Amino acid sequence: MPIATKPGGSVPVVPVDPDKPQPVLLKDEAFIALERMIVIGQLAPGQWVSEKDLMDVSGHSRASVRHAVQRLEDQQLVKIFPRRGAQIGPMDYQRQFRLLELRRVVEALVAGSAAKRATREQKAQFEKFADGFGRIVANHDHIAMIELDLGNYSLMLEAADNPFASKAMAVVKGLSRRFWVLHHEKHGDVEQMARCHQAVAAAIAAGDAAAAEQAVSRLVDYVETFTLRVVGYNS
Repeated sequence: MPIATKPGGSVPVVPVDPDKPQPVLLKDEAFIALERMIVIGQLAPGQWVSEKDLMDVSGHSRASVRHAVQRLEDQQLVKIFPRRGAQIGPMDYQRQFRLLELRRVVEALVAGSAAKRATREQKAQFEKFADGFGRIVANHDHIAMIELDLGNYSLMLEAADNPFASKAMAVVKGLSRRFWVLHHEKHGDVEQMARCHQAVAAAIAAGDAAAAEQAVSRLVDYVETFTLRVVGYNS
Protein backbone atom coordinates (compact mmCIF):
# COMPACT_ATOMS: atom_id res chain seq x y z
CA MET A 1 0.00 0.00 0.00
CA PRO A 2 1.57 3.32 -1.02
CA ILE A 3 2.08 6.11 1.46
CA ALA A 4 -0.30 8.99 0.86
CA THR A 5 1.87 11.82 2.16
CA LYS A 6 5.46 12.37 1.12
CA PRO A 7 7.02 15.42 2.74
CA GLY A 8 10.26 16.69 1.35
CA GLY A 9 13.16 15.61 3.51
CA SER A 10 13.31 14.09 6.95
CA VAL A 11 11.41 15.19 10.03
CA PRO A 12 13.52 17.65 12.06
CA VAL A 13 15.43 16.12 14.94
CA VAL A 14 14.59 17.57 18.35
CA PRO A 15 17.73 17.60 20.54
CA VAL A 16 17.63 16.74 24.22
CA ASP A 17 18.64 20.27 25.18
CA PRO A 18 17.44 22.96 22.73
CA ASP A 19 20.33 25.17 23.81
CA LYS A 20 22.90 22.47 23.04
CA PRO A 21 22.01 20.55 19.88
CA GLN A 22 23.88 17.27 19.59
CA PRO A 23 25.05 15.56 16.38
CA VAL A 24 22.81 12.66 15.33
CA LEU A 25 23.88 9.80 13.06
CA LEU A 26 21.99 9.52 9.78
CA LYS A 27 20.71 6.08 10.71
CA ASP A 28 19.33 7.56 13.94
CA GLU A 29 17.74 10.45 12.01
CA ALA A 30 15.87 7.90 9.89
CA PHE A 31 14.59 6.14 13.01
CA ILE A 32 13.52 9.41 14.65
CA ALA A 33 11.74 10.53 11.48
CA LEU A 34 9.87 7.27 10.90
CA GLU A 35 9.04 6.76 14.58
CA ARG A 36 7.54 10.24 14.69
CA MET A 37 5.49 9.60 11.53
CA ILE A 38 4.08 6.45 13.12
CA VAL A 39 3.37 8.16 16.44
CA ILE A 40 1.46 11.06 14.86
CA GLY A 41 -0.45 8.74 12.51
CA GLN A 42 1.12 9.90 9.26
CA LEU A 43 1.96 6.25 8.83
CA ALA A 44 -1.36 4.76 9.91
CA PRO A 45 -1.90 1.69 12.13
CA GLY A 46 -2.17 -1.41 9.96
CA GLN A 47 -0.79 0.32 6.85
CA TRP A 48 1.42 -1.76 4.55
CA VAL A 49 4.65 -0.13 3.37
CA SER A 50 7.69 -1.11 1.37
CA GLU A 51 11.29 -0.19 2.01
CA LYS A 52 11.08 2.16 -0.98
CA ASP A 53 7.98 3.83 0.48
CA LEU A 54 9.84 4.52 3.72
CA MET A 55 12.88 5.83 1.85
CA ASP A 56 10.65 8.25 -0.07
CA VAL A 57 8.66 9.48 2.90
CA SER A 58 11.70 9.97 5.15
CA GLY A 59 14.23 11.12 2.57
CA HIS A 60 16.85 8.68 3.91
CA SER A 61 18.99 6.00 2.31
CA ARG A 62 18.15 2.31 2.08
CA ALA A 63 20.75 1.39 4.71
CA SER A 64 19.48 4.01 7.19
CA VAL A 65 15.85 3.00 6.64
CA ARG A 66 16.64 -0.68 7.01
CA HIS A 67 18.39 -0.01 10.32
CA ALA A 68 15.44 2.14 11.46
CA VAL A 69 12.88 -0.52 10.55
CA GLN A 70 14.75 -3.12 12.58
CA ARG A 71 14.59 -0.81 15.62
CA LEU A 72 10.92 -0.07 14.98
CA GLU A 73 10.18 -3.78 14.87
CA ASP A 74 11.94 -4.20 18.23
CA GLN A 75 9.53 -1.58 19.58
CA GLN A 76 6.54 -3.34 17.95
CA LEU A 77 5.70 -0.27 15.92
CA VAL A 78 6.40 -2.19 12.71
CA LYS A 79 6.07 -5.86 11.76
CA ILE A 80 8.34 -7.16 8.99
CA PHE A 81 6.99 -9.83 6.64
CA PRO A 82 9.73 -11.37 4.46
CA ARG A 83 9.10 -10.85 0.73
CA ARG A 84 5.87 -8.95 1.50
CA GLY A 85 7.10 -5.73 3.08
CA ALA A 86 6.23 -4.28 6.45
CA GLN A 87 3.07 -3.37 8.28
CA ILE A 88 2.70 -0.46 10.69
CA GLY A 89 1.65 -2.01 13.99
CA PRO A 90 -2.15 -2.09 14.33
CA MET A 91 -3.91 -0.56 17.32
CA ASP A 92 -4.53 -3.08 20.10
CA TYR A 93 -6.40 -1.87 23.19
CA GLN A 94 -5.64 -4.92 25.30
CA ARG A 95 -1.93 -4.52 24.67
CA GLN A 96 -2.23 -0.88 25.70
CA PHE A 97 -3.35 -1.93 29.17
CA ARG A 98 -0.61 -4.56 29.38
CA LEU A 99 2.10 -2.10 28.47
CA LEU A 100 0.82 0.29 31.15
CA GLU A 101 1.40 -2.45 33.73
CA LEU A 102 5.05 -2.53 32.69
CA ARG A 103 5.31 1.24 32.31
CA ARG A 104 4.10 1.85 35.86
CA VAL A 105 6.92 -0.23 37.32
CA VAL A 106 9.81 0.41 34.94
CA GLU A 107 9.29 4.12 34.31
CA ALA A 108 9.09 4.70 38.07
CA LEU A 109 12.42 2.89 38.41
CA VAL A 110 13.94 4.99 35.61
CA ALA A 111 12.67 8.28 37.04
CA GLY A 112 13.85 7.43 40.55
CA SER A 113 17.26 6.36 39.28
CA ALA A 114 17.53 9.53 37.18
CA ALA A 115 16.81 11.65 40.25
CA LYS A 116 19.58 9.87 42.14
CA ARG A 117 22.20 9.83 39.38
CA ALA A 118 21.61 12.93 37.27
CA THR A 119 24.57 15.26 36.99
CA ARG A 120 24.26 18.95 37.78
CA GLU A 121 24.08 19.72 34.07
CA GLN A 122 21.37 17.11 33.52
CA LYS A 123 19.33 18.49 36.44
CA ALA A 124 19.53 21.92 34.86
CA GLN A 125 18.17 20.43 31.64
CA PHE A 126 15.33 18.76 33.54
CA GLU A 127 14.46 22.17 34.99
CA LYS A 128 14.18 23.50 31.44
CA PHE A 129 11.90 20.63 30.50
CA ALA A 130 9.73 21.29 33.57
CA ASP A 131 9.46 24.94 32.50
CA GLY A 132 8.57 23.84 28.98
CA PHE A 133 5.78 21.59 30.19
CA GLY A 134 4.56 24.51 32.31
CA ARG A 135 4.20 26.62 29.17
CA ILE A 136 2.20 23.83 27.54
CA VAL A 137 -0.19 23.88 30.51
CA ALA A 138 -1.02 27.44 29.42
CA ASN A 139 -1.02 27.10 25.62
CA HIS A 140 -2.25 23.48 25.18
CA ASP A 141 0.17 22.90 22.28
CA HIS A 142 -0.02 19.10 22.02
CA ILE A 143 2.56 18.89 19.22
CA ALA A 144 5.09 20.80 21.32
CA MET A 145 4.32 18.49 24.23
CA ILE A 146 5.00 15.39 22.13
CA GLU A 147 8.41 16.73 21.13
CA LEU A 148 9.21 17.91 24.66
CA ASP A 149 8.18 14.55 26.09
CA LEU A 150 10.54 12.76 23.71
CA GLY A 151 13.47 14.95 24.76
CA ASN A 152 12.66 14.62 28.47
CA TYR A 153 12.27 10.86 28.14
CA SER A 154 15.62 10.52 26.33
CA LEU A 155 17.37 12.55 29.01
CA MET A 156 15.69 10.48 31.73
CA LEU A 157 17.06 7.26 30.24
CA GLU A 158 20.51 8.82 29.93
CA ALA A 159 20.52 10.04 33.53
CA ALA A 160 19.15 6.76 34.93
CA ASP A 161 22.07 4.87 33.33
CA ASN A 162 20.30 1.50 33.39
CA PRO A 163 20.47 -0.24 29.98
CA PHE A 164 18.18 -3.05 31.13
CA ALA A 165 15.39 -0.66 32.10
CA SER A 166 15.99 1.31 28.90
CA LYS A 167 15.50 -1.83 26.82
CA ALA A 168 12.26 -2.64 28.63
CA MET A 169 10.98 0.91 28.08
CA ALA A 170 11.83 0.86 24.36
CA VAL A 171 8.69 -1.09 23.48
CA VAL A 172 6.46 0.81 25.88
CA LYS A 173 7.17 4.42 24.98
CA GLY A 174 6.48 4.50 21.25
CA LEU A 175 3.24 2.54 21.51
CA SER A 176 2.07 4.65 24.44
CA ARG A 177 2.88 7.95 22.70
CA ARG A 178 1.08 6.85 19.53
CA PHE A 179 -2.03 5.83 21.49
CA TRP A 180 -2.16 9.27 23.12
CA VAL A 181 -1.62 11.21 19.90
CA LEU A 182 -4.25 9.32 17.91
CA HIS A 183 -6.95 9.65 20.60
CA HIS A 184 -6.18 12.81 22.58
CA GLU A 185 -8.41 15.20 20.61
CA LYS A 186 -11.55 13.31 21.61
CA HIS A 187 -10.58 11.82 24.96
CA GLY A 188 -7.41 13.52 26.23
CA ASP A 189 -6.56 16.47 28.44
CA VAL A 190 -3.38 18.20 27.24
CA GLU A 191 -3.18 20.37 30.34
CA GLN A 192 -3.38 17.42 32.72
CA MET A 193 -0.87 15.40 30.70
CA ALA A 194 1.54 18.35 30.65
CA ARG A 195 1.20 18.81 34.42
CA CYS A 196 1.99 15.13 34.98
CA HIS A 197 5.14 15.31 32.85
CA GLN A 198 6.12 18.60 34.50
CA ALA A 199 5.95 16.96 37.93
CA VAL A 200 8.24 14.12 36.84
CA ALA A 201 10.83 16.48 35.33
CA ALA A 202 10.72 18.82 38.34
CA ALA A 203 11.21 15.97 40.81
CA ILE A 204 14.22 14.66 38.91
CA ALA A 205 15.67 18.18 38.70
CA ALA A 206 15.31 18.41 42.48
CA GLY A 207 17.03 15.05 42.98
CA ASP A 208 13.96 13.69 44.80
CA ALA A 209 13.69 10.01 43.83
CA ALA A 210 10.55 9.32 45.88
CA ALA A 211 8.74 12.31 44.38
CA ALA A 212 9.81 11.28 40.87
CA GLU A 213 8.43 7.78 41.38
CA GLN A 214 5.17 9.16 42.77
CA ALA A 215 4.88 11.57 39.84
CA VAL A 216 5.25 8.67 37.39
CA SER A 217 2.53 6.78 39.26
CA ARG A 218 0.18 9.76 38.89
CA LEU A 219 1.10 10.03 35.21
CA VAL A 220 0.26 6.38 34.57
CA ASP A 221 -2.96 6.75 36.60
CA TYR A 222 -4.01 9.49 34.20
CA VAL A 223 -3.02 7.48 31.11
CA GLU A 224 -5.04 4.51 32.39
CA THR A 225 -8.09 6.73 32.87
CA PHE A 226 -7.57 8.16 29.39
CA THR A 227 -7.30 4.65 27.93
CA LEU A 228 -10.53 3.59 29.62
CA ARG A 229 -12.27 6.57 28.03
CA VAL A 230 -10.95 5.58 24.62
CA VAL A 231 -12.33 2.03 24.90
CA GLY A 232 -15.69 3.35 26.10
CA TYR A 233 -15.51 2.59 29.82
CA ASN A 234 -16.53 5.84 31.48
CA SER A 235 -17.61 4.65 34.95
